[in-house]
Amino acid sequence: MQELAALKQALREGRPVIGTMLTELTSPGACLAVKQGGYDFVIFDTEHNRCGIETMSWLLRSGRDIGLPVIVRAPAFEGQWPTRYLDLGAAGNLFPRVETADEAARIMRLIKYPPQGARGLGTNTGHDDYEAQPAVEFTQSANADLMVVMQLETEAGWANRDEIFSVPGIDATFIGPNDLSLSMGLPGQLSHPKVLAAMQDIFDSARAHGVAPGIHAFDVPAAVRFLKMGATFLAFSSELWLFVQSSKAALAEIKEAVS
Repeated sequence: MQELAALKQALREGRPVIGTMLTELTSPGACLAVKQGGYDFVIFDTEHNRCGIETMSWLLRSGRDIGLPVIVRAPAFEGQWPTRYLDLGAAGNLFPRVETADEAARIMRLIKYPPQGARGLGTNTGHDDYEAQPAVEFTQSANADLMVVMQLETEAGWANRDEIFSVPGIDATFIGPNDLSLSMGLPGQLSHPKVLAAMQDIFDSARAHGVAPGIHAFDVPAAVRFLKMGATFLAFSSELWLFVQSSKAALAEIKEAVS
């Protein structure tokens, strides 16, 4: 996918890319709506939300057909969850709660084809557009094209950041602000100096290892702050957050106008 190659090239050059995260909007038009909104990519969250594999198969096909890179946050990085999404056409995976270099290395082995890993090869499915390609060329390009995002969102992940980012093949990191603050004993205090310092540590370490610093920002001020801190892989808000906040603001304006 040319769009995925362009996204990865931008990250390698330190240029920001901005996507969003969808949790409940899983209609056939979801990916097109994201693209119409101007986003560079979309993350579908199956860790905390209800979207099942059958629904994801439709969304992945849709994203692939319109040239929108779709990244899936799987419910776990055990077994075949991540590679099932990849076989169905996902551009990459976001792996939650990565805390050690051993975990990161095990993930890389799971999702990369030999010789870099041990992923099994399925053909005539979403990721090869239902037309099997020569195995050597296909597996090499699939390994190179795959978008791998490791989510550091605990004190342990923060402490082990340098070792984690030393594992070859990681394209970006992604801070989960809520879980990071929670693990630090500062739940919801996303602007606390200690939380911001931990975020900056992760960003700086990622950049030093050639990994794109990333994070989830819930509103415009947070997005601007994180970009100024050095984030280049930014997921902005979610459809539910945008709907609720925009609705509250609009309804307040309507009520004030007619009161």
